[in-house]
This record gives sequence, C-alpha cells and structure tokens, in this order.
Amino acid sequence: MAQHFITRAVLQAARSLPRYPNLDVIDLACGRGEIAASLAKDGCPVRGSRFRADDYELASAKPVFDGSFVVDEGVDLEAKLPYESSSFDVVILAEVIEHLESHRPIVAEIGRILRPGGHLILSTPNIARLHSRLHFLLSGTHKLIRRRVGWDIPPDEFYAYHANPVDFPVLHTLLYHAGLRVTDLRFTRFKWGHAWTALAWPFVALAVTRETSHRLESPLHAAGERDLRRWMLHPAMLFSEQLLLVARK
Repeated sequence: MAQHFITRAVLQAARSLPRYPNLDVIDLACGRGEIAASLAKDGCPVRGSRFRADDYELASAKPVFDGSFVVDEGVDLEAKLPYESSSFDVVILAEVIEHLESHRPIVAEIGRILRPGGHLILSTPNIARLHSRLHFLLSGTHKLIRRRVGWDIPPDEFYAYHANPVDFPVLHTLLYHAGLRVTDLRFTRFKWGHAWTALAWPFVALAVTRETSHRLESPLHAAGERDLRRWMLHPAMLFSEQLLLVARK
C-alpha cells in the first residue's frame, strides 16, 4: 500500500497529463484504492485490479472502494492482462513492480494495453538514490522501505515484500522495447538528512558519463545510452526516496 506522500506524488503526476481528466485509467494492483478513488472523483473513467482480496491492505485500515470505479479481482500481473490492446490512456503501477518475480511481462503488457500517446505512471523504491548507493557500498544490501525477504518467509508470500528491487537501466530498456519512452522523473520525498550525499555529485557525474559513453556498439545503442545518462543524473534519480517516472507510448 502506497504511503500518503507517494499517493500525493502519483496523483500530481496524473493531474499534469494532457487532457486530464478525460482519460481512461487502469490502476494495477490498486490496493485500498486511494489513487483510483481520487482520480474517479476528478472525473476520470477508472478501473482497478487486485490479485488477492487482501493485497496491500492493513488490518486497521478499510478499503476506500466507494463504487466510483470497478475493481477486477484475480488479475495476475505476471501473466497476460485481461484487457484489450490499446484500452487505456493511463496505466498506474504504484509500489507494485518491486513485488513481482519478473518485471518483463508486466512492462510488455502495459505497452500493449496503452493507447498510442498514452502514459505509464510508475513508482517504486529508488535503490539508485545516492543514500541507497552508499548503503549498498557499505553493507552489500539495498536500502529498502520494508525488511528484506528472510528465511522465515515462505515462497508464496514473497509478493508481500520488496523481493525484486528495480534496476533502472534494465527497466529503461524494457520500457523502450514495450514502445515506451521515459518523459519525466518526479520527486516523492526528499530527506534533508541525506542532503550531504550531494557532495558526491561530481564523482557520480563523471562515472555515469564514462559508463554510458564507452563500448557503444551501434547508433541505437548510443542513443539509448545518451537517454539513460540523462535520467541517471536527474535530481529525482539521485535524491527522491521513490523512483517515480512517467513514460509515454
């Protein structure tokens, strides 16, 4: 279930899209339905989906399904989605993709169900932010919001944990092959206590530029690396607690 500051940032991204609120929206794995309900209240035609009835719900919190949008139950995000091609103007995938065993099927399916000119709004814990990179350097583990999957977690409950943190360079390529290009990165939350990590920016800029400039095997490879460099040095990539991206088909 997305925290309030994430929900707010996702809604701001959606409300900034062209033609809003005249957009057909699908909120995949919509949890308690806060995002979908807010968009429906604005006037968007909205659907939601859930895989299990208890997905992303807290025992002390009730769902906000108020009849303003349809919720499709039993939608497996690692299989073919039960929606026609080019069905939606906006797909929202908020704090979901890091729970999936593989990212490739859902990204390909999102590309299929989006209409040309449609948008994906995706949020996930940002393991590429500078604070997380330092944490990984020192500990060998990603900086996650939830605890890691441990020996006590049976395999059929992995989905409830951040079992597959997102590697942005790989996601960047998966989006391209699904017909999507990243058009914006946004902040969810900036922690001032981590501002000191900005001191590393010159070294990060040099390293990213070097990494995305050598061994370029074709013009298409070079174009992809230039685009990747742009996003890897974006302030939201370096400092936002979540990776919140907007991609256009």
